[in-house]
Amino acid sequence: MNEQTYSPAESVYIFWTADRASLLSRLIVRLTGRQLPDQSDKWSHMGIGFNLTNGQSVYYEALFIEGFCGPKSIAKLLDFRFSLTGSEHRLAIQVLEGIPADTVQAIKNDCDAWVGRAGYYAWQLAFMWFFERLGRFLGLHVPRSPDRVVCSEAVARLLWPNIDLRDDIRRRLDEVNPN
Repeated sequence: MNEQTYSPAESVYIFWTADRASLLSRLIVRLTGRQLPDQSDKWSHMGIGFNLTNGQSVYYEALFIEGFCGPKSIAKLLDFRFSLTGSEHRLAIQVLEGIPADTVQAIKNDCDAWVGRAGYYAWQLAFMWFFERLGRFLGLHVPRSPDRVVCSEAVARLLWPNIDLRDDIRRRLDEVNPN
């Protein structure tokens, strides 16, 4: 274990990314179904991170091949963002306010515990596509999968009940998408 794992967390943030040059990213944006009122669904990935008391910032994410992974230095995320030219890749970061320090640390502890344990659930993307287009109108939900996650579900599960990322349509944590 490294210093990032042991250094206490003082704040938590979530981030969103999208890479217009990536076919997978564009497919995931399409999967969300253009659900926002202004039809601006633009995010294909999200993750969770922490500002640590030692001045470092780390993040965790659920990736297709790696499953839930981290901690990674925020520098890696920022380097990736700025390694692409033009506006092909977008990144947004939001620090979450009002979460007590002990709760922030508990969320980070959960992240550390999930690394290597929570796998990625690629089929969930197909279930989410079906849900957005037909299932929600028929009352059919995305099947629950607490030990296998996609990126947005992982963030939603980790923040629940402190912050609720569900909306009026996506009432289960498995149905939360990056938008």
